[in-house]
Amino acid sequence: MRVLILGDVHGEHGRLADALRRVQADYRIEAAIQVGDFGFYPHLLGASGTRVRYPVPLHVIDGNHEDHAWLRRALLTGAARNWARELNLIYQPRPSVAVLGTSRVGFLGGALHVDRPQKHDWLGGFPNYILQRNREHAVALFNQERPDLIVTHSCPARIGLGMQSTAEMQPGIAEHIRASGFDPGPPDDCGEVELTRLWSELGYQPRAWAFGHFHRAHEAVIVGTRFVGVSDALDGPRHRLVIWDTEEKKLLLCPADPSG
Repeated sequence: MRVLILGDVHGEHGRLADALRRVQADYRIEAAIQVGDFGFYPHLLGASGTRVRYPVPLHVIDGNHEDHAWLRRALLTGAARNWARELNLIYQPRPSVAVLGTSRVGFLGGALHVDRPQKHDWLGGFPNYILQRNREHAVALFNQERPDLIVTHSCPARIGLGMQSTAEMQPGIAEHIRASGFDPGPPDDCGEVELTRLWSELGYQPRAWAFGHFHRAHEAVIVGTRFVGVSDALDGPRHRLVIWDTEEKKLLLCPADPSG
């Protein structure tokens, strides 16, 4: 079974469905994973006239740019349960594990804002960023289930991935991350410290770890785990597809246009 992994789409659900149809035909995709900043907003998922049905089951985590308060209400009221039947959309809670083909996939959404103040959501307990208890639950769940692939919105900081934060982001990092008491990691190896702790507390090495958030492709191998950052591109002749083969348990990097 082949599963397409897609980067941030920020509410472009129609383009996302079109991209899935193209890849479904070219690469026999049977399911897909979207790595957060999907666009969980009431004006996109609340009214039936604005909804898009996906051609294959689409497993999605939340990123930092979502309406988390609305998403929490959709989960509490049970409205989100209808998305699988009506839209072919499966929201993966923080954290969760799903079986796709013969692979287990672990999911943990959320990330820090760099371009706006953090939404702490003290009452609801569902902020944009990863809570310590989210990470602790993920450690226990992942060590028990041992997923082959882990999917997060951002990536661990300070483990040698080499994710570069751009110069124009530095004022936002200072204002919205450091000033709020969070550690973004160094500029040449940035990410989420809660994910660093998750990585350090895993009792095994997953085969692969996919993430988005940075809107660009990236690769690194750390202690046998292949980390792949997925770009936000949905089309284009030079676009590279990231596909998880559930039987071989490995990531495939494929041209968007196989005839090119």
